[in-house]
Amino acid sequence: MTEEISTQILDAAEARFRTYGFGKTTMAEIASDIDMSTANLYRYFENKLAIGSAMADRCFCERANILSEIVNRPNISESERLKFFVLAMLDYEHGQFSNEPKLLELVDVIVNKRPDLVQFQVERDQNFVAVILQQGCDRDEFEVENVDEMSSYVLAAVVKFSSPFFITIYPIEELQRLANGVVALILNGLVKK
Repeated sequence: MTEEISTQILDAAEARFRTYGFGKTTMAEIASDIDMSTANLYRYFENKLAIGSAMADRCFCERANILSEIVNRPNISESERLKFFVLAMLDYEHGQFSNEPKLLELVDVIVNKRPDLVQFQVERDQNFVAVILQQGCDRDEFEVENVDEMSSYVLAAVVKFSSPFFITIYPIEELQRLANGVVALILNGLVKK
């Protein structure tokens, strides 16, 4: 599959999913939107779930690139890095889903039909947090006995700011306020006394 055709298919599917939802979009409509036969579309993706999965993966990679930039940003403390990391997760999810309620249907499908993709994303996030915590320990800023275990706790504490479902419930200002408060609480437990 050429990347250009794959991108066209995913872009067309995303536009349909944003407007009509996952359930009300057909393979024939996606094919028609890019002047492709439905039979030809099936040569690239075996079904609509495969397209949705590829879209989710594309989003996860875009999000990971943003978070990786924060993890690797020079000249900031690890406390700042953790705060920026959580706020970046929130900003990304808000940008994707705050005004796109139809996309939540796709999120629900991916969570239920492709939990492996979600688990991979969670593990990647946990690895990012583990890097931040380890760097904090190495720089004598944090005191953490078990970095891997603590990174899972940190992710559990900030799940509200990385879950598309919460983004539609609360105003962004409230989520930012809560995120700053939760990060301050976490840092209070991490910072070396």
